[in-house]
Amino acid sequence: MMRYSHFYMSGLLLLVALGLRAPALAATAPVSGAASPPAQVAPVAPVAEARKEAWFNPALSYADRIIAEDTVWRGEVLVEGAVTVAPHATLTVEPGTVVRFRRKESAQAPLLVVQGRIAATGTRETPILFTSSFAVPAAGDWQGVMLLGSEKKNVLENCLIEAAQTGLEALYSSVTLKNVRAERAGTGMRFQDALVVMESGGATDCDTGLSFSETEATLRNLNLSANRLGLSAKRSSIYLQDAAFSVNRVGLSGEGCRVKIQGGAFLDNGSGVTLFECEGTVTGARLDRNREYGMSLTASRIRVTANQITGNTGSGLLVFDGASVAWDNAIHDNAGYDLYNAGKEEFRAPGNWWGASGPKIFDNRGFGKVLHAPLLPKPPAPLQAQ
Repeated sequence: MMRYSHFYMSGLLLLVALGLRAPALAATAPVSGAASPPAQVAPVAPVAEARKEAWFNPALSYADRIIAEDTVWRGEVLVEGAVTVAPHATLTVEPGTVVRFRRKESAQAPLLVVQGRIAATGTRETPILFTSSFAVPAAGDWQGVMLLGSEKKNVLENCLIEAAQTGLEALYSSVTLKNVRAERAGTGMRFQDALVVMESGGATDCDTGLSFSETEATLRNLNLSANRLGLSAKRSSIYLQDAAFSVNRVGLSGEGCRVKIQGGAFLDNGSGVTLFECEGTVTGARLDRNREYGMSLTASRIRVTANQITGNTGSGLLVFDGASVAWDNAIHDNAGYDLYNAGKEEFRAPGNWWGASGPKIFDNRGFGKVLHAPLLPKPPAPLQAQ
């Protein structure tokens, strides 16, 4: 019988102690002429399937190009690069047109730049679509539509702009939008030093839905939902009527603006309306069921009247100074405080309805008093039906 060496036996015992199996002695030396066992190959991670392009048959195709004369787009149009509408030209996009933007390898994201004029007027039955070339578009597939220094009568109506980095951008331009929506974009629409009229439409599933800077905007009947930030405005004049903000992480944020918010609803957002160094009015709005607060006012001169501020998980109205005034509102049944004064100035909130149990007010341990008398015995007449 073969005898194992002292060192080999010690190794076997060590392997057993470690819970491992010792190799069979016969396997230590291959038998001449015997077939070798197949090699063990580590499994290869599956390669991510390339994104599929949508099937389309464009009637017109553009690479990097300047459109120097009046042009009409209809049917399906493919853009692969930067297409510019010259200052003296008009681009007309007919109802039902689908414009797809395809990015070439190692090239800049394709975009449409309008220095002249664009008239993209779809109908509700046959809207216009601006999208990427992929079957399942994703945010950032293409750059977007940019109005650059165009103060002509730019019009977009019944259009959907999806999967862009910035769906529509107006820089030093004027534009009228009717039922225009941006979806699945980094920024749905951005306006800088612009004059904007927007009716219906809005933004969904964007990082920022609408962004305004140094802009004068009249906005009616918008719908902004499921964005990280619904509407952002800085140093702008914003008239917002009957808008619906829902399920955004932040509903509306204004900084250094003149605002007139009339009607509309801010429901189920992380926060409703946040105004910093603004002036104007918030009237007739519903600010309900927001997680942090219904409205926050800091260094702002805002007249807060005829609003319903109720059912918010945090506070209803959050203030940091006494520059604004609130009256004729229904502020009640908020899970935190109905009115939270985090500052050291007295805040005036007379003549409001605070619910059957009366006001829940935080006065910053006496440093930020709240003048809330007289109390209304019932909700103001315009709010009784809500």
